[in-house]
Amino acid sequence: MPIVTYDPQRVIVTISDDTTTNIISGFADGTFVTVERASEAFTKVVGAYGEVTRVKSADRSGSMTLTLLQSSNSNLVLNSLANRDQVDGTGVVSIQVKDPTTKALVVAAEGWIQKKPNLELGTEISNRDWVFDLATVEIDHGV
Repeated sequence: MPIVTYDPQRVIVTISDDTTTNIISGFADGTFVTVERASEAFTKVVGAYGEVTRVKSADRSGSMTLTLLQSSNSNLVLNSLANRDQVDGTGVVSIQVKDPTTKALVVAAEGWIQKKPNLELGTEISNRDWVFDLATVEIDHGV
């Protein structure tokens, strides 16, 4: 079996609107992208006699958290996006996360920043967690 080398620097996160595509950079150490669905794919229902039925959820929404260093220039991009959305509602973007090593792929046609991260200033660099709501999200884990 061949050895696989994972390189987190090859993970590409892009956020695009009608006029601009931004490649996000300056991620924090450790887990820097988290994507999850809002609902389970199926819900189990058990009847009075123990019969089991599963109900398929139509909910394809989810959320994504990007963890950036306080010093990342991408904080400026995301802050501007959040400000723009508050002013005129034009902060809905498409999002793609791609890992060429594992072939993992996340695609969300419509996402927006839930709220700006907390501001922490101190004697050490802190992280900024940017949380996006995603109207629909497709998550492919790859290999």
